[in-house]
Amino acid sequence: MSNHIAGILAASILLAGTADEREKDGQFDREPGSLARLEEAVSARGNPDRGREIFLDTRDAQCSSCHRLQGVGAHVGPSLDASLEKMTIREIAEALLAPSRKLAEGYETYTAARTDGKIISGLKIRETGGELLLRDGLGKDTLVPRSEIARIEKSPVSLMPARLISRLSREDFVNLVSFLKSPVAQRKLRGRLGAAWLTGPFSRVINKPEPLEKNPDPAKVALSGAGKFLQWKLISARSDGLFRLTGPAAPPKSSSYLLGWLKSDKEREAVLWIDHSTGVRILVNSKTVYKSSVGSRKHRLPIRLQPGWNTILTRVANAAGGSTFGVHLDPSAGLRLSAYRQE
Repeated sequence: MSNHIAGILAASILLAGTADEREKDGQFDREPGSLARLEEAVSARGNPDRGREIFLDTRDAQCSSCHRLQGVGAHVGPSLDASLEKMTIREIAEALLAPSRKLAEGYETYTAARTDGKIISGLKIRETGGELLLRDGLGKDTLVPRSEIARIEKSPVSLMPARLISRLSREDFVNLVSFLKSPVAQRKLRGRLGAAWLTGPFSRVINKPEPLEKNPDPAKVALSGAGKFLQWKLISARSDGLFRLTGPAAPPKSSSYLLGWLKSDKEREAVLWIDHSTGVRILVNSKTVYKSSVGSRKHRLPIRLQPGWNTILTRVANAAGGSTFGVHLDPSAGLRLSAYRQE
């Protein structure tokens, strides 16, 4: 297997503990016997649909927080589309279990020591004579003037934090590998928004504008009309593509906002397909394009896009709690739905 192929998954998850420790925890390891048992488990009981949920989960495996697959995910690590079909189950497992062994070219971690003593680590996105752009494991870009860098070094260690695989059960690991070996399950990701930013709670009156609608930004606190400062939280869609509104940001008798972006290569029309269990109001680039006081399934919504990133902001009523909302688009070259505004 080439360094490029092995490194495609290598940037996502760092090996946690020794082989003995992993056996103690009941997880697979890189020993030939363990990999053989993994192959048998994937073939016998692997659930690609459940593995797709794990891939999209932004809390545990965090695969989609770094990688893209079928247009879904972030631009921290390399895209997986061209490489997974060439990799065996063993190769995928080894890349997940020991990512730092072979890093994909162009996705090495760099550590920069600034003249003020601060340390910054990330992928080198751009370097010119006057500045350096690094992207960290959360997808945050930091631009540093070269005059403020005392030293920069390439690290042999993957960018992603350690012990992510240790968060998965043995069965979840089987299902994740099963998904990564299933083109059919992967194609179900096409055109969908797999993660979005959630903030709330707000009043139940979804047609009343809130200040955040003018320029929603997860990097900043959201200000409500009542003067409350609210944080954004990244949440994952379920395997059916729906977001379920729960937790402190979405209590009953309230409403909440979900935020994502749609990138277009030119000015054009596009079609969104939306599912909602209750009332919603959808804004594209801060303009309301759809509102409904009741739920709807597979509603066709034509929208007009600008070149570049277009904001898709949805206010969802949550009167009884647990409201659901989902959105996907007709797959088309030059269009991409994402929770991350990254090139």
